[in-house]
Amino acid sequence: MQTTVVGFVTLRAMGTFDVVENFTQDIAEIGWSVAAVAGDRTGCDWAYSVGLDLTYDHPELIIVGVDAPLAGAIVQAMAEKVSEGADLRDCGTVHVGPMQLRFRAVDGLFCSQGDWFNLGRLVMAEMGRSWPETLQIVWADANGRYPEAPGEPDWFMRQPLLVG
Repeated sequence: MQTTVVGFVTLRAMGTFDVVENFTQDIAEIGWSVAAVAGDRTGCDWAYSVGLDLTYDHPELIIVGVDAPLAGAIVQAMAEKVSEGADLRDCGTVHVGPMQLRFRAVDGLFCSQGDWFNLGRLVMAEMGRSWPETLQIVWADANGRYPEAPGEPDWFMRQPLLVG
């Protein structure tokens, strides 16, 4: 399975139906897929899983503020842990290379509205489901600090929190 880097050009070139079909096929064959989204000049990149809830009864995962290819690789690595039986809801700090990661529940409002999960919501709708519970993978800065509350000026443009 490959991480799909999604952007306006990708969706236009492939067609939304083809992208949704690719994700549906990945979920059927592997158990999940990953969308890595390249932000524009007004927003950061992010990546998220699609299928963990359906296949493993585990919340989906999202990471925000890391370059799309790396973000996709991190979500992929964490999804593999879930497929091996890990429950990231009960997990402390995880290290991926030099990065320190933690997991926080995403506010249901972000799950149901806005742009964060547009493609994922399309995929889930094709399966007759709505977007499920989601965990944000939160990363520490070079000093080991994590964002603590939504809207913090130091983090707002780098890693906005999607938590309540």
